[in-house]
Amino acid sequence: MFLKKKFLLFFLIILPCFAADQKIDGIAAVIDDEIILDSELKAYTLLRLSNLGIKSDSTQLSQYKDQFLNELIDGKVLLVHGKKDSTINVTNQEVEQATNNHIAMLLQQNNLTLDSLKVELKRQQGITLAKFKADARKAIKEQLMKQKVQQSYLYSTKVTKKDVEKFYNEYIDSLPKMGESVRLSKLSLDINPSKKIRQVAFDKIQSIKQKLDNGEDFAKLAEKYSEGPEAGTGGDLGFIGKGTLSELVFEEKAFSLQPGQVSEPFETRYGFHIINVLERRDQKVHIRQIFIQVEPPEEEVTAITNKIDSIKNSCSTEKDFSKAVVLFSTDAVTKNNKGQMRWISILELPTEVKNAVDSLKIGEISKPVRNNRTISIYRVDDKVSERKLTLEDDYQILEKKAKDILSQKKLIELVAQWRKNIFIDIRI
Repeated sequence: MFLKKKFLLFFLIILPCFAADQKIDGIAAVIDDEIILDSELKAYTLLRLSNLGIKSDSTQLSQYKDQFLNELIDGKVLLVHGKKDSTINVTNQEVEQATNNHIAMLLQQNNLTLDSLKVELKRQQGITLAKFKADARKAIKEQLMKQKVQQSYLYSTKVTKKDVEKFYNEYIDSLPKMGESVRLSKLSLDINPSKKIRQVAFDKIQSIKQKLDNGEDFAKLAEKYSEGPEAGTGGDLGFIGKGTLSELVFEEKAFSLQPGQVSEPFETRYGFHIINVLERRDQKVHIRQIFIQVEPPEEEVTAITNKIDSIKNSCSTEKDFSKAVVLFSTDAVTKNNKGQMRWISILELPTEVKNAVDSLKIGEISKPVRNNRTISIYRVDDKVSERKLTLEDDYQILEKKAKDILSQKKLIELVAQWRKNIFIDIRI
């Protein structure tokens, strides 16, 4: 475990309080207008001991008692604080959807039908499905509230390069290893559609922009005309982080707009886009798009495929491949490094690339792989069954882990401050 202080497990768990004994229950602690029941503490204790690999009848039980109770108290402090914050709200729709998802998961995991679940609830706990749902809604609403408090206070946690390097140096010996990984070199050729095909697509996107300018709804137009996979959700692409897209033109356009603004039509190697920024949050923007694809003619695809095949056949050594990249590749990022890419886990590769290189030996070159208007070949420069994480090859993974640790520490400090201003009465 990276965080050497206590780990805030209670923020991640929906306690099975709705499965507790229905007999008269004692109160373990009172936190403002919230309570922790003896049965709740017992259920949480069993769960935590199981996670720690400790038997419930262990002589070590007493030494964990205060720790487990304090973890539950911290969870209630988080809940109380969330209720007092007017900017944080959990809707009934959110709770209902999460509850239905929870029950659906229970049915799937236990191979039950709704009718058989009713029977099991009555047999094992003596409660009805309605009672089970009511208790589940309460627990899930609390969990959603805690999550929103965390998101509200921790989203802005910023991680610098110095933070990542410090984290890496501190935890280098305990970091998990990456599984099977490859180091590839890439050579790419663009497929350029004809002017006529581009003009047809451009005219279509312009007509859609005219409809937007006349006041028609963006989401409805996206559902009707957009050719992207997100068309069914009104073109919603969710939040996009700065520096996460390979298409720089798209990213620059997205981050140049303010919430509510709609872009003019613009072109990328995939086609034409109109984007609408819904929200900005630190280094992320929530956007939706209308996309019109520019599909090159089949004869052009065949010509480029034949050309890249010819290049592949002329490359018998790593030096040959590097020279070919410099001469022919249209991928500016890898071309500057003679085609060489960083180490990457096999599991992180796009499916089509993984399928192309998975069975190759070191020194072999893949068959042509098409990605929209680009065809690429990949040379396997090296391959290992496992490797250590490094700053050079795995910066984004390490950055996320570093942010998680800083966020945990920040949350521990915040909860400690909030505890000072909340009534807490421990009764055991």
